[in-house]
Amino acid sequence: MAKRYIDQFMWGYQDIFRSSLNTEMSSTLKAIGFEGDPRVILVGFQIAGEHAHSICLEQGEARYRAADLENVQQLANQKYDQDPDSRSFHRDQRLHESFHAGLRNRKRAEALEETLGALPGEEHRVFFAWNSVRVGDYAVHIVISVDRHAVDAVPRIKTTKRDGLRIHPSLFHAVIWEALGLSARSLHLPEAGADLRVLGASPGEVARTATEAMLHALLYCVGYWFGSDAHLLMNSLSALPYEGREGSGRLILANSGNPAIDVKVTISDPIGARNMLAIRKILEASGPEADVLFDGENVYGLGLVKSNYIPETETVFLVTFTSRGTWELSHAGLTLLTVKDGVPTLPTYVLDERYFVDLVERLFPHGDKGVLLEAARAAGEHRHGAMLVISADAAGEAKRLSPQCWSVQPARPSPQLITQLTDMDGAVLLDPHGRCHAIGVILDGTARGEGDPARGSRLNNAVRYLGSDVPPAIVVAYSADGGIDILPRLHPRKHKREIEDAVAAFLKLAAHRPPNFESAYRAWDAVKSLAFYLSQPQCDSLNQARNALEEWRMKSNGMSVGEVLLEPNLAMNDSYWI
Repeated sequence: MAKRYIDQFMWGYQDIFRSSLNTEMSSTLKAIGFEGDPRVILVGFQIAGEHAHSICLEQGEARYRAADLENVQQLANQKYDQDPDSRSFHRDQRLHESFHAGLRNRKRAEALEETLGALPGEEHRVFFAWNSVRVGDYAVHIVISVDRHAVDAVPRIKTTKRDGLRIHPSLFHAVIWEALGLSARSLHLPEAGADLRVLGASPGEVARTATEAMLHALLYCVGYWFGSDAHLLMNSLSALPYEGREGSGRLILANSGNPAIDVKVTISDPIGARNMLAIRKILEASGPEADVLFDGENVYGLGLVKSNYIPETETVFLVTFTSRGTWELSHAGLTLLTVKDGVPTLPTYVLDERYFVDLVERLFPHGDKGVLLEAARAAGEHRHGAMLVISADAAGEAKRLSPQCWSVQPARPSPQLITQLTDMDGAVLLDPHGRCHAIGVILDGTARGEGDPARGSRLNNAVRYLGSDVPPAIVVAYSADGGIDILPRLHPRKHKREIEDAVAAFLKLAAHRPPNFESAYRAWDAVKSLAFYLSQPQCDSLNQARNALEEWRMKSNGMSVGEVLLEPNLAMNDSYWI
């Protein structure tokens, strides 16, 4: 078996620490619904002793060089000098030294983020660096980078600091900083990384703690400084029934003196946050005319957010209790996170408009994309679930299904009318030009072993319908709990070049000796994500290269990683190429 050799040595388990954290970060971010190819690197700056390297990098694959970071300390010094806090003075000498050491440390982390992000080829990555921890003779920074496009898609507010305190603008940012803090704590342990666990918490635990930190920070924006138990209050309120009814209603988070709040009813003796039963009861009074007002400490009345509220101030937030155990946090109409049975995730209840339009273009090339998209949005304004069916032969389907629906004279309904029509049971049936042919449609079909037994009748009826011999159709199903399904579920169209480049990248990395396994496995994951589009010759060459890679690893390291061989998909055809 080959010996482990670390050229840029900081401590003996640095490679295992980084690799373990990389795996844990991927699982943790997936748990909240974020897919952004997280990558962990460790950067150590020599602070004692005599060593061959003044800057050490533990990165798994050779993306960066120590020479790339030679100016980090100089940039950190500049940032420190420019920060107003660098001129602060504390009368206690130890406190003074500790404060300024921490400030210098933070500025080096910021300089590291900025320097790495400015390197050629890294413009599509976002970097997050934690303050350094001393390990041996090095000050070690943990750095996590993720795909910039994935980060840009995360719903967030703009505020990142309020009165000098960090504000987590999104659930993603809260999870990143929580994970960085936990992993930095692990660096204080002897032989950090030796036990293969770095975070010391499950993905769900990290996400829940991050949600607590995020809510706490957002209450700083509201004007309350001690809201550490707000997430527990929201979870409890969503779970508490009232006279047999499940949780519902809305809670406005706002300071009682906020000029953007129109207070309709003022409670003389405000209800404290710990009195959950009383707050749950008053939530029953929430409605179109007024919502419950909460300042982080007390419920002080009922009211509304005025129309002249300036969203840029980010001082008013809304908690909506949608169903038993489920609540959402939003700002100015933008949902920031969803919590279901105590499990927080990024919002998923959003119509995938890009996929919807793509389906329209593929199934109804002469259809009216704009009108159909407007109709799909309107159906989303439902009160208890809704279904929209667009059929290439809507007239024929309306006639065939007429015993279990009402056929109507073809006409294009307004978005408001579509919303109104979805209040009844059954689907609204449109043709590719947006004309309505039937309402209250109950879909038929034969069960073919598809569908999802954990889901409701709307989705499963739609799956059975599309699985039968019917004209080309699109079904948009909104479930009562907020889930959205667009059927059929087709793979997106791709450029052939994208597939060819992914295949070539893996073949090149797999052929290199000695191989960089981390780079090769990442390229393999990219190929697997495109497996649907692979031809037989591509599958054969990829499988052969993967087998050769694992054989080399077994001979050199005494181990190999098993993998299911790739096979072409029979459903793949030229319609999937752009």
